[in-house]
Amino acid sequence: MADWWQNRQWRLIQTNLREIDMADIDAHRVVADLQDFQANVLMLNAAGIIASYPTRLPFHYQSPFLTGDSLHDILDACHAAGIRVIARTDFSKVRRPIFEQHPDWAYRTAKGDVVDYNGDVHVCINGPYQQHYALLILEELFETHDFDGVFFNMGGYQTHDYSGNYYGICHCRHCRERFGEMFGLQLPTREDNSDSVYRSYSTFKGETLRQHQELVHTFINQRWPHLCIANHAQFNRGFIRQESNTAMARPLPRWQYNASDNTKWAVGSFPGMVSSNTTVDFIDFPYRHVAVSPHQQALRLAQDMANHGAIDYYLIGRLDNHEDRSGFRPVKELFHYHAAHEEEYVDLHSLARVMLLKDGAANAGEYRGWFRALVENHILFDVVRVDAAVDRAWDQYEVVIVPGLDAMSDALAQRLDRFAEAGGTLVVTGRSGFLDENHGPRAAGVLRSLGIEEVLWVSGDMQSSYLKFGEKAGFKRFDNTDLVYLDGPYVYARYSEGSERQMHLVPPHNFGPPERCYYELAVDHPGFVVHRVGSGKVVYVPWLPGALFYRQGHPNTMWFCADLLEGFAGVEPLGGSLSPMVEATLAQKSDGSYLLLSLVNTSGHFGNSYYEPVTMFDVEVCVPCPATPTAVEGLWSGAALAHDMKGSYLTVRIPQLRLFEAAKITLV
Repeated sequence: MADWWQNRQWRLIQTNLREIDMADIDAHRVVADLQDFQANVLMLNAAGIIASYPTRLPFHYQSPFLTGDSLHDILDACHAAGIRVIARTDFSKVRRPIFEQHPDWAYRTAKGDVVDYNGDVHVCINGPYQQHYALLILEELFETHDFDGVFFNMGGYQTHDYSGNYYGICHCRHCRERFGEMFGLQLPTREDNSDSVYRSYSTFKGETLRQHQELVHTFINQRWPHLCIANHAQFNRGFIRQESNTAMARPLPRWQYNASDNTKWAVGSFPGMVSSNTTVDFIDFPYRHVAVSPHQQALRLAQDMANHGAIDYYLIGRLDNHEDRSGFRPVKELFHYHAAHEEEYVDLHSLARVMLLKDGAANAGEYRGWFRALVENHILFDVVRVDAAVDRAWDQYEVVIVPGLDAMSDALAQRLDRFAEAGGTLVVTGRSGFLDENHGPRAAGVLRSLGIEEVLWVSGDMQSSYLKFGEKAGFKRFDNTDLVYLDGPYVYARYSEGSERQMHLVPPHNFGPPERCYYELAVDHPGFVVHRVGSGKVVYVPWLPGALFYRQGHPNTMWFCADLLEGFAGVEPLGGSLSPMVEATLAQKSDGSYLLLSLVNTSGHFGNSYYEPVTMFDVEVCVPCPATPTAVEGLWSGAALAHDMKGSYLTVRIPQLRLFEAAKITLV
């Protein structure tokens, strides 16, 4: 029997219930509110820090507010209405009275202190609570309640509290003993990748997390195989839950493609799982009762849909007692659209020919800069996480972008080399592969296909340097510009014979006073190198253009990235009159019956704010199309769309593009 969530287009709402919300909760009102949104999945608090039901377990703190309808009542009412219910759990903390009975469960600082945050004491993943007693809580919960899935909040190694205070690596007895058994070492005192002991600790964390996920997944799946389990990606089953959120202290700029990014990597890396990226209603943890811009929420949901994921909305408290309802209208509008067209979103696969690799521990700016360059130049692409890339099929891709992935496993490097040798094109930047997967140094770069014979040295500061064109073949955006500016690190290297070195480095030089602001030297170090290997090639960029573009946003850098992809990697963007502020994706139904072209208007993103996007008129998009369509319909507008076919390319005309449009291109 197929899992209930397979090929189910879900619309999830998480009501993150405060303990007081159970005092007067009404099961029928819960269902009516969900139906008003046309949500078909609910996530609500069930167990962990607080039991939202009468528990018989002495180590499970029962809520004192269980005077409203019970979890049983809510589950029965939801199931009667066809709404699935996922249990939210959190085993990262226990209430103070339970800790006092079991002090051995707690996370400990290097000084032996515990973290007590408002009476909730942090516990360690290696301690008895998470390793054993949490399973007994799950057993009681699922033996007594008919949930459809489970989500685990704040799992893993937590080193901060909700106020952002940092406490360091856990030094509890269980961590000390387990790390010592694995490596024969004492725990490090600080997080520093230059420290070999810390690199061992990173391996320790990865292995113990994997073992814990396997323990929990096996425990649940053997007893309740119908449950949809969150974020156990190693099993490629269940769902991946992520958040598009904001935080007061988070460095700017805000990542306007956050929902697209989250959905792309989940769909691209783990196709067997549901991608459920949520739009978080509130501004930040200290301000959970005030919502972000309603247009920001709508944009996130549109990006989720355009990138073929589920849609998801998360708020504090209940729908009926929420104090800032400004996001309700646009969320309902997107949910209602999705409900009306959910069948069109089932069983789609991307038609992208470009893969962008993602590593959460790598240079986020370099990755995001390339992400922006791809989106804003309308190049179709998928995102695949490095831990999934080795085992995933690459057959559909012609180009793989490796954005400053300093640390890389041998297995991934070998896969990349084979891809190029077999006829693919790699675009590699910075020090990719210079470190092993645990951030340990390598004597030489691991990627054989780069064409680097020797790394001479790496400069960390290239301020006031440029890359100067010799000839501009392949650079169509630089008719009136002769230089590309350079900042950040640069790899000085000696390249193998036959490598095509492009551009010349203008080293750092005087930039003040104005009278002395000129350069006199352009040296024979390249802006990028094209190295042919097997039947493919590698375009190697010895600096980080993505990070520079993400940080500063100047077109000079974005033009470089776009021309590199089009002129040297052979990438073809979509044609037409699309603004850079429109994100486009293209997918095909698995049976070949139609294409789905999705357009998201991001023009409402302005500075640090999100407004209603500016309506765009008479938009044309030219896409590759395998056959002359029998019909082209705008699913959002509900109108037939004018179109024409020339050769193997279809031009679609959209009279008005507000936030979103999805053109269904029927082929048979």
